[in-house]
Amino acid sequence: MWEEEKFALRLKPDESHYLVWLGLGLLFFSLQRENTTGTRTVLGSLLLLVTVALLSFSVGLYAGVSAFIFCAGVTLCCLNAVLSVCDAVGLILILYVCRPWEVVSANEWWMQIPRQCIWIWAFALLSAVVKKEINWQRHFKPTKGLLLALGMGIWCLLTTFVSGDPAGSQSYFIDTLFRAMTLVVILHLTVKSTAEAARLQLAFATGVATLSVFSLWRFMGFDQPAPLDLIPRIIDSSEQRLEAVGSLGNSNDIAAVILIPLGFLWPALLSKNSSLIKRLFALTAIAVLLKALLASQSRGALIATAAQCGLFAVAKSKRPGLLSLVLCVLVGLVGSVANQVMGRHADDLDASTESRMNYYVTGLFMALYSPIWGQGFGRYPYEFEHYSRATLHEWGLRTAHSSWVLVLAETGLVGLILFAWIHVRAAQRCWQLRHTRPQLLLAFSGYSITILFLSHSWLMFPWILFSLIEIEAKFAGHEQQLQSIESKTIALTQEPTQ
Repeated sequence: MWEEEKFALRLKPDESHYLVWLGLGLLFFSLQRENTTGTRTVLGSLLLLVTVALLSFSVGLYAGVSAFIFCAGVTLCCLNAVLSVCDAVGLILILYVCRPWEVVSANEWWMQIPRQCIWIWAFALLSAVVKKEINWQRHFKPTKGLLLALGMGIWCLLTTFVSGDPAGSQSYFIDTLFRAMTLVVILHLTVKSTAEAARLQLAFATGVATLSVFSLWRFMGFDQPAPLDLIPRIIDSSEQRLEAVGSLGNSNDIAAVILIPLGFLWPALLSKNSSLIKRLFALTAIAVLLKALLASQSRGALIATAAQCGLFAVAKSKRPGLLSLVLCVLVGLVGSVANQVMGRHADDLDASTESRMNYYVTGLFMALYSPIWGQGFGRYPYEFEHYSRATLHEWGLRTAHSSWVLVLAETGLVGLILFAWIHVRAAQRCWQLRHTRPQLLLAFSGYSITILFLSHSWLMFPWILFSLIEIEAKFAGHEQQLQSIESKTIALTQEPTQ
């Protein structure tokens, strides 16, 4: 959530600025749609543009420029969503990342956005099935990664029945992991090619980048009607850190999720096959995201960024073992100088390290007292004071500050094994695709490093990333099989007849 005491001149996030950036993000995603199916004609495109223009102009006359931009982005995305089930899921991903209903909370209509987006996706999926664009028997075949994710969700649900507060645990489960699992199923039901998988990666990256740019815009003080001579005083404050909104309100959380689009962008910048325009776009986006990372003052995110760049060289190298050793040394050096780069006080860093160790040890005690089931889903904050062995200098609800410790404490050894299995499978898929799709390896590695120190176990972001990796590997394998069959067929046809 927003920590308003750190922002003397910012009483609340400015809704009009937020809607402008969200509208620009939606417009960017919708205009990147390629006509791969051949279903959109010139007349349909003209009708689409006229509809967007009329609706946007009517709303803009009533509510101003911000509503005009936002309405244009939403209208274009919704129309694309009706035409394409992939675009429907892309719209869902962007909105779930940016979460506008948590910024414009005074309007109850915003709370209905997730449900309405699901209905749009269901309509688009039904239309694709009726048009026979989707083969039910082959397309909906579950993968091992999907079964592992669903198994993790089922086990977490079972732990709610043995927790100290079953009703509270089940309510928390529905609000967090159940929604994440729903998105996982939707992703697996939607994507039917590597092109659509790349389209959803773009949607996820667009949502994170939009939220990051708005957070940086607010961090610089541009969204508030404050005198310009007062803004530098806020920027120079060493206590100020970049913050977002909703589930990513914490500085470390937004820094961790920024690493996912950064992982997608590094290959476009560093690859020799990228065009000049693509390199310039990637360079601009990376510069903005790196600025947001530095403003967040997250040590783990800065180390993970260096690891991403090194992993790209490892993935492209013919001698990955030697470069891996060099990478470990470089990451250690980055970690040693990270504190000086961020400018955080030594007392703040020491207190943070001491608190984290207490959180880790307390989570291990919880697992020792209940090794199989754990304390129950969502129970770590409420059981913390009962199991803590250190002197407490804080109050309120705490979290484990480690996704792995949180899984162990709340779901026991079974949950930890399933969580580790999912990670190992995702890492294997990323390494197998390192030559053709290195962005998956970079996004996965950077984000996995940071959630070692953050409680992202039950958020939707890791599960979306796992699903995108699993889907990409699935269809990449299908394409390799098709290419192998085609090459064998060509070889047979070219053989001279005896």
